[in-house]
Amino acid sequence: MTESRFTYAVVASELHDAAVVDSITAGHRALLEETGGHRGGPDDIANAPFLILVATGGTERRILHLLEERSRVAREPALLVAHPLHNSLPACLETLARIRQDGGTGRILYLPDPSSEQDRATVSDAIVDVTAVHRFRQARIGLVGGASDWLVASSPSPAAVRQAWGPTVVTIPTEEVLAGYGSAPEVDTERLTTDITSVTGVSTVTVSEIRKAARLEPALHKVVYDRTLDAVAVRCFDLLSEPGTSGCVALAALNDERIVAGCEGDLNSTLAMMWVRYLYDTSSWIANPARLDPATDTVTLAHCTIAPSLVTGVELTTHFESGIGVGIRGHLPEADVTLIRIGGSRLERLWLAEGHITHNGHSEHLCRTQVDVSLPPGTVEDILERPLGNHVVLMPGHHARRLRRWWNMAVNR
Repeated sequence: MTESRFTYAVVASELHDAAVVDSITAGHRALLEETGGHRGGPDDIANAPFLILVATGGTERRILHLLEERSRVAREPALLVAHPLHNSLPACLETLARIRQDGGTGRILYLPDPSSEQDRATVSDAIVDVTAVHRFRQARIGLVGGASDWLVASSPSPAAVRQAWGPTVVTIPTEEVLAGYGSAPEVDTERLTTDITSVTGVSTVTVSEIRKAARLEPALHKVVYDRTLDAVAVRCFDLLSEPGTSGCVALAALNDERIVAGCEGDLNSTLAMMWVRYLYDTSSWIANPARLDPATDTVTLAHCTIAPSLVTGVELTTHFESGIGVGIRGHLPEADVTLIRIGGSRLERLWLAEGHITHNGHSEHLCRTQVDVSLPPGTVEDILERPLGNHVVLMPGHHARRLRRWWNMAVNR
């Protein structure tokens, strides 16, 4: 039996025959049970999604009443399950329109054939999507050292992060990481050093430099554990002066340990990376749009760290701007990708683009990992004319439709 991952309720008008209602919803109830659902009340599982299977029309006020009861134990988008019979869909449309009028969010899951793989995927994705909402609202992000000085448009207040996305931002002094760096267990440092050197190609830095950079990983990991964090955004350039190495190796390792780690104290990009992790359970890459070519709709992305799981090969070199520590030059496969950028003072703006990696670069005048991404016509000009900041987040595959749907369900009011 599938473990319960959510609860659901069934609503029907009293004008409809109970036996008929039971018959027309049998397939949908079976689908919900098979995908981890448990029939119950709105307060049964507070930290898991709650769905309402709308059996018939004439149920709008009953749905709103159920959602009001649910709001007393959990804040989440409304999920309304509709089917093609007995005015189920019209009832869902009317109810979601009212929810949005009242400042709420939600989504209609239209399931015309509950025996189909398409309907099963629709339910499964929706459960993951709303589970992500719960995870965001329970999450804690450690902002280590604050945002870098140049992030003049990418430094939202902790209150804005909490209001728009849900996480609590915990401000952590860099000194706390440095204290952990000084006492980092040698076994952890050696393990990471061995892991890194075993997957590298050409390396232009010494093992002692790699060991020095690797020592930051257990130091950051200790902060994550001690502070019960789900992610960190690190003002990593400060580390170049003390302890005198780059954070590139440590941040790359943490991301592949499923601890989202963003560079430069960039909370916007850290949220985007958490979003990717929560929906797809994969690492993502924060990078600078370093060059643009509007004529070919190509953008060159570059940064000095990337999770090893995203690349087919790794070369270790120095950090680009400083020439200090260890930077990572990764080779990404030529494949489809999605670019993400969250912006605005209230984190109320979103930019998404689907593209394809066409080339890996090796310019000595850019950050170490470099890729050219081909984008749809006009997208490059959009980056220039309506920028949201100096970073984007890249994830494998084309996922803009689902990401946009999640945004409209959970954030866009």
